[in-house]
Amino acid sequence: MLSGLGHLLGIVWAAPLTAFGLLVGLPIVLWRGHVQFVHAWAPAILIRGPIADFLLRRHPFGAMNAMTIGHVVIATHDGLSSRVLIHELAHVRQGARWGILFPLAYLASSLWALIRGKDAYWHNRFEIAARRAEKRI
Repeated sequence: MLSGLGHLLGIVWAAPLTAFGLLVGLPIVLWRGHVQFVHAWAPAILIRGPIADFLLRRHPFGAMNAMTIGHVVIATHDGLSSRVLIHELAHVRQGARWGILFPLAYLASSLWALIRGKDAYWHNRFEIAARRAEKRI
């Protein structure tokens, strides 16, 4: 578990990703959405609303219940179970650890899985770790 200073450094290190997440989340909030602050293992901003429902169900990589950008979790209204939230908070922690390099590291892990003939999502090391976090509840 991170100390107070570790949390602060993680927030600063992931700030560019979080700013992008807030930019993506702004139209969701402005169109009948809402914001909730979550602090479990890592501080996060949870954004939900009809636009999130629409976009996540039509995501180019396939329908999903939630996605994380920095310290921002964008989720559907009906798909955010405690298991999904824990999974996404694991990604928040990963983003705090990797900072602006997280999207590149995530893509590299997916590419490495593909090169080895495996599934880019299910064999991505970041997704494996997030699924492992789900099992601890």
